[in-house]
Amino acid sequence: MVAFHHKDGKAYRVPLNPGKKGRCGMAQKKNNFEKGVKLVCHGQYYYKDSLNKGVKEFAHEVFSPSLEMFREHAKKYIGTDDKGNQKFEDRSFINVRGQLKRRLLPVLLKKKFPDFARVPFVVIDEIISLDGSELDLPITLRSKKQLAFQITKEGMPLSVDDYVDIDDLRSDMLEYVQDPEAFLRNKTKRDKRRNEEREFMRMNNLQEGELPKKREPSAASTAAGIDGL
Repeated sequence: MVAFHHKDGKAYRVPLNPGKKGRCGMAQKKNNFEKGVKLVCHGQYYYKDSLNKGVKEFAHEVFSPSLEMFREHAKKYIGTDDKGNQKFEDRSFINVRGQLKRRLLPVLLKKKFPDFARVPFVVIDEIISLDGSELDLPITLRSKKQLAFQITKEGMPLSVDDYVDIDDLRSDMLEYVQDPEAFLRNKTKRDKRRNEEREFMRMNNLQEGELPKKREPSAASTAAGIDGL
């Protein structure tokens, strides 16, 4: 933003820095929104310039007037009628991760990182209501603090401290809610894999997020791809 300073009968453009007083005594506030949601996320993006290309980490905050910004519509095949015609069902759902990855982050990160190419994956850490109200979020979008509260409240055989990756925790919680027996059958194998990965990171001086994800397919992890709102 600019203002105009008049001197000797001429107008001069004067830049105003956000959050600081400008030459005209005006003050600007950054992200001063009263309503809406803030999405805290991190992940990786592919970069490419004239000399190099590769992968870099990013952390970003995205602001939206509501979660309706992330609503998608689709048709689901449900079979055929008596005449053999295909039948479809209209579906409407909130897909925060998908919309961030495919549509919104490419625009936002391109402004922040000139070498940005595309986003291979994104992790949603937390969604916060800007007016302080409590959001009714599904497991796939809850923060680590919210997940810990649910585990304690419902007596789930899980511990937040056992997980480095919040999406692993969400996936296991979702599977436990949907099929407790399947979760318990797979728990020992998954705990062993996570302990080995944690020790590998310690031995090789890796930080959280630097080790690429390795996922075993399951009904719960597949369902976690859509947010369920």
